[in-house]
Amino acid sequence: MASMFATQDASNIANENPVNLWIRLKFEERLDKTMKYYTSKMVIVQIIVACGFSISELSCGINYSNQCPMEPAINTFLVAHGATKFAWIFLTILAIADARLIYKKMNRKSLARRLMLINLVFQSLFAVWFFSWFIAGNIWVFRNKNRYQSNDPTNTSTYCYGDLYQAASLLISMEYVGFIITFIGTVKRRFISRRLKHAMNNKVKHEIMA
Repeated sequence: MASMFATQDASNIANENPVNLWIRLKFEERLDKTMKYYTSKMVIVQIIVACGFSISELSCGINYSNQCPMEPAINTFLVAHGATKFAWIFLTILAIADARLIYKKMNRKSLARRLMLINLVFQSLFAVWFFSWFIAGNIWVFRNKNRYQSNDPTNTSTYCYGDLYQAASLLISMEYVGFIITFIGTVKRRFISRRLKHAMNNKVKHEIMA
């Protein structure tokens, strides 16, 4: 049975349009690299950091509810942003399970690629939603920076509980720092990977020529 499917697959590849075959193989190569990424330690670190941010945002947003009459949307931002992050964490855990179990351990690569593609579509949608809330949070928090005060609760046009406002400002600032660190780490990793690949290719060429 297995040999029959293998023969069928080989026949399909042989009959496939060369351009379509090249596109499919490149697409599968990208998904395979994604699988490798989701088996790395960096993803685990990102989940742990994201959990810390998410718990902090939800805690501040819920515990300090209705304590920022100056800008009530700050509480909404913290709760929605923290909940969205938890949704991303859930999707990331599913991606890790797909890469480690279905792709690597069970060796069902075709199924794993399809599941990963679906996961990436949902992650992209959540990324757009997450980014939208992050921009909105920046506006709601920092546009009130110069007029916010935490001493007179009776002046509702400028009052916001100090711990809430400072926590929201700090969390947004730390998000920027985390993004910069992740971006630098990703660029560095890809640069080193390309350099190593280039060095290995040169080594192989020299050995063949020798």
